[in-house]
Amino acid sequence: MIALLIANSLALASLLIMLSSGLALIYGLRDVINFGHGAIYMLGAYLGYTIALVGGFWLALLLVPILLALLGIAFEYLALRPLQRRSHIEVALVTLGLGIILGQIIIYIYGGEARSVDAPKILSGSVTVLHLSYPVYRLFLIVMGLGSCVLLALWLRYTSSGLYVRAVSQDPSVARMMGINADRLSLLVTSLSTAFAGIAGVLAGPYLSVDPGMDVVMIVNCLIIVVIGGTGSIGGAIIAALLFGFVQVAGSVFLPNLAALVPYILLMVVLLIAPGGIGRGRVLN
Repeated sequence: MIALLIANSLALASLLIMLSSGLALIYGLRDVINFGHGAIYMLGAYLGYTIALVGGFWLALLLVPILLALLGIAFEYLALRPLQRRSHIEVALVTLGLGIILGQIIIYIYGGEARSVDAPKILSGSVTVLHLSYPVYRLFLIVMGLGSCVLLALWLRYTSSGLYVRAVSQDPSVARMMGINADRLSLLVTSLSTAFAGIAGVLAGPYLSVDPGMDVVMIVNCLIIVVIGGTGSIGGAIIAALLFGFVQVAGSVFLPNLAALVPYILLMVVLLIAPGGIGRGRVLN
């Protein structure tokens, strides 16, 4: 029972890690919460559903992140840069409005019914691990989520662009004085964030479902995770996603009538104990 609970928690946390990490990256560099992140995730899920119908799941997993990275570039040039001298709340409201518009366009095109995506044959069925029979696709989801954590950490710590992102997130003015191009970094981070959302959207298809309300549910969960983790902290967001996944799954098993309230209770408890979140803030942590 405990092993199954932990495995299901890791599967849910894997999706949340990819989404909340992208959200924390943009905040760490731009000091702006992208409220349209949930709609981008939903777009990735619906694009994944469409491409999977034609070319299969693996083609969708390859193409959707590329398409959404291009969307991230457009978002950077058309929204973030023109508004970079405006207040943070104004930019956040613009991202909220763009997210609502994008969500409504998706619903207009695809309709209001939920869609299902089949896992590829190689990932179908179950496998026995430590006397626990568990779906292969969920194990694949866990590997993808934890693998993205490792790759992101290696990029931030050992590549020049990752080090520049850490520098700009810590002190933008000093970083610019040292010749670091913050706008170029912002373009990279925004495209990475939307690409992560695209991967999460494709992976969510066989695991959850593709439905019109998935953007709202996921952005609320990710905002809770980012706040718990310490706004802008990648490490904090990852730890918070793991904690959130366990609490959410455990709440649905042991307190089904109160499961919807469990994440908010977790948020209040963490903020009462550590008002700044469990991370130290900013991208490098």
